[in-house]
Amino acid sequence: MLLTPTRGELSVFCFLKPRSRILVTAIGGGGDIASAAMIANTLERCNYETILSSIAWERYIYDPVPGPIKLGEIINPITRREHYVLVTGDSYVLRGGRVIIPQAIRVSRVLSRPVYIIDMYSGVEGYVKAFKEILDVEGADLIIGVDVGGDSLATGSEEELWSPLADWVGLAALSRLNGILAVHSPGSDGELPQSYVISRIDKIALRGGLLGVTTMCDLDAEILEKLLNYVNSEASNISLLAYRGFRGMLTVRRGSRSVEVSLFNTMTFYLKAPIVIELVEVSKKLLYTKSLDEARRILNEHGIYTELDLEEDLARLGVKPEELTGNLLVAIRERGKKRLRGEN
Repeated sequence: MLLTPTRGELSVFCFLKPRSRILVTAIGGGGDIASAAMIANTLERCNYETILSSIAWERYIYDPVPGPIKLGEIINPITRREHYVLVTGDSYVLRGGRVIIPQAIRVSRVLSRPVYIIDMYSGVEGYVKAFKEILDVEGADLIIGVDVGGDSLATGSEEELWSPLADWVGLAALSRLNGILAVHSPGSDGELPQSYVISRIDKIALRGGLLGVTTMCDLDAEILEKLLNYVNSEASNISLLAYRGFRGMLTVRRGSRSVEVSLFNTMTFYLKAPIVIELVEVSKKLLYTKSLDEARRILNEHGIYTELDLEEDLARLGVKPEELTGNLLVAIRERGKKRLRGEN
């Protein structure tokens, strides 16, 4: 049941048109849908209507087949189109001889609401087509893309950057449709340090790209906790821990990375995607890509090792999900980066 918003709640999203119908999409990975759903719930409390969507790219420990889930692998959707499907809690995935329940479908089960899953294999062009069709079907007039952690703000030169491909493809698609990038819980995915993400947001703000900032409240924490009982997302869990009072360092991704947990992890920064991409030159090079492989090749040509490269290396080496450790992840990633850069 939605609560009647107070005057204070209504002013939180003063940068949005009143009573907009908004497509809220998780662009950073499978688990980002938990935070995206929390943000959608906040918008609904403030009298906005929302539609949920997400990419379906699960972590290797849940899905050892490299790359995002293909739309054809999704069983029992409500709607199937070339660039997206609409799933419910009754949907599931058959992949690599296994039944997989992606995080987007888990969210659909918890909230009893349908979720769109967007194809990534057709690159930014397909992403944009999916967005346009969904906006048209749903009568929505705005897209908010949620990135938990803030990797979409990276330049590509950062040694800590593990998974830029999904983020930058999503950012490119958002920018083409004048969307909003919502960076939730800076640094919570254990890649870019929190202070660095904040400094990148500051550069965007100086260019007029910051629309607003929200912080979690008890109702946000309540819905996020409910979701995380069923949805696997270490990054989204960091914001819940931060709201509950944890401060300090935590290790994530089987010990391969560390996260600084602070008050900033309860915050969401809303940014103008067209301005953000001006500060992310490498993402601009993906704007008109027609496949995920094309986007990956462009990043590889710039010396950037992606999450798809890592998953393919893990699979090529025959690493089973239960064998994966933080040290092994780091070692395979380092070897892959050296190979990409032509180093011995």
